[in-house]
Amino acid sequence: MKEKIQDGNFRYFFLKVFVDWAVKSSYCKYQVEGLENIPSEGCTIWASNHTNALMDALVLLSSTRNQKVFMARADIFRKKTAANWLRFLKVMPIYRIRDGIDAVKRNDEVIAQATDILMDKVPLVLFPEATHRPKHSLLKLSKGIFHIAASVYEHSGKEEKVYILPIGIEYGDYFRFRSTVLVRVGEPLDMSGFIRENAADPWPVQMLKLREVLRDRLAGLIAYLPDDEDYDAMWEYVKLKAADRKVFADTLSRVEKESGVKLKGLMRNQAVDQYLIKEILAMRESNPEASAELFRKTEGLRLWRIQNGISVFSIADEKGWGKIFIKFLMALAGLPYYLFCGLVSSLIWIPTVIILGRVQDDAFYNTARFGTRLGLSIISFIVWCLLYFIFLPWKWALAALLLSLPSLRYIYAYGSFVRRLLSDLRWKFRRRKAPDHSGVL
Repeated sequence: MKEKIQDGNFRYFFLKVFVDWAVKSSYCKYQVEGLENIPSEGCTIWASNHTNALMDALVLLSSTRNQKVFMARADIFRKKTAANWLRFLKVMPIYRIRDGIDAVKRNDEVIAQATDILMDKVPLVLFPEATHRPKHSLLKLSKGIFHIAASVYEHSGKEEKVYILPIGIEYGDYFRFRSTVLVRVGEPLDMSGFIRENAADPWPVQMLKLREVLRDRLAGLIAYLPDDEDYDAMWEYVKLKAADRKVFADTLSRVEKESGVKLKGLMRNQAVDQYLIKEILAMRESNPEASAELFRKTEGLRLWRIQNGISVFSIADEKGWGKIFIKFLMALAGLPYYLFCGLVSSLIWIPTVIILGRVQDDAFYNTARFGTRLGLSIISFIVWCLLYFIFLPWKWALAALLLSLPSLRYIYAYGSFVRRLLSDLRWKFRRRKAPDHSGVL
């Protein structure tokens, strides 16, 4: 009998352990919340927002120990080698209108296969936006996820419990390596109960209702801006406010008092962002003229600071000369180890730089970094082990090896530290040339 895509095998689980480690170590903070919401019975379809290309799938894969099957756009399966690898990684194609009418007709087979996967109680992961976009928003949700859920319900004789599990992924930065990621698992949508309760409505009407419900639940799991109007200015305003330590502390205190819940880790950051978004949206609604002026100033400041290489943290949380000098001494002290780490990890970061130069979609930057690291980390480790133990006494070789282990993480952490230091200096010397931003901070 031909092996099904959802069948487990030793090679897959061995690779998953390595991939899970690589994913979690790609972020300085990796946090998963709401695992208790995952149904313990029935068939579950995971539905997530999609902002960071392949990293979204890898982050979700690593969020639990059990295997999952993913659905991805069909065009990446065109080459046979790629298709074989994707199948091994438990990724199956789904066709879109842009793939052609004939291709879309094959989705009946896809739905049948997806139904079989879910009936075997293996989670199926979809990104219902059908494409990625690095923004704190949501695109229109596709209907495929609801067709699959309905197919499982019908196939089981209307007896199986079928759930759609909304999941929000929130990155600290979409493009920088070693940023942060928060995965929030929301309350499952009981598809079986919904279909029974709305049986009097035609299926197209039910899907419209389901779209709205799922969209609302996904929006509640991320820092969500509802439209593209004034998007850049609003998100810049939120970042500036959240970067101000006093504003952050006051807002967090207010959120925790209103909710009665003590938040931890990255949930604190997201709660503050969500509260500030709510405030700015309310201002846009109640006072459009004042908000338009605020957005104009904020956008002007955003464009100026990007052009000058200045971080929002340098502006919102300005450092005194004493702190800047201490940071300079720290950077100087860490420089020798940084140079050592740069040499040790050169077999990884040099190919990464070359590959990134060919990436046209910025959202694939972290995917490219991850893939290069995953493919070359073992080779780099073996090469340096051989060099150390061939040319150095074993005690020195062991010490060098231990110092080498965090090398890639260190060069990114050191680079981030120095980048922030330079940003602080630029703001100190150039703030008088900044555009009018009165009322923004």
